[in-house]
Amino acid sequence: MAGSPAFTPTKQTFSDVAPSTMYYREIEWAAHEGITTGWPDGTFRPVTPVARDAMAAFLYRQSGSPAVTLPASPSFSDVPAGNMYYREIEWMQHEGIANGWLDGTFRPLNDTNRDAMAAFLHRAVESGVLTLA
Repeated sequence: MAGSPAFTPTKQTFSDVAPSTMYYREIEWAAHEGITTGWPDGTFRPVTPVARDAMAAFLYRQSGSPAVTLPASPSFSDVPAGNMYYREIEWMQHEGIANGWLDGTFRPLNDTNRDAMAAFLHRAVESGVLTLA
């Protein structure tokens, strides 16, 4: 979405992503842009699947972390207002990027499947919150 911008890392951000790691440049770019912050222990965990809540954070940050008017009550029964990624998930719902499941859940800790990721990206571009480079 960013158009594969030219980027040369100046330092190793994550203890488990060395310069010899596949996608090192891309991971360092995402960290440099504030899209990813990694885990509290200083790792990135490059082969760990991305949970739906973290995916929401990535898309929210890529869109510039826009202001969000939070609803009086949560949109999803399994994402309470105290959830670490509540703002990001509510933003996705408000923008029509994520609708959740038929049972009213978002399932924040489930892995983000490739089909859902394609849908999220498509909806984000269609809604105008993300643009193609």
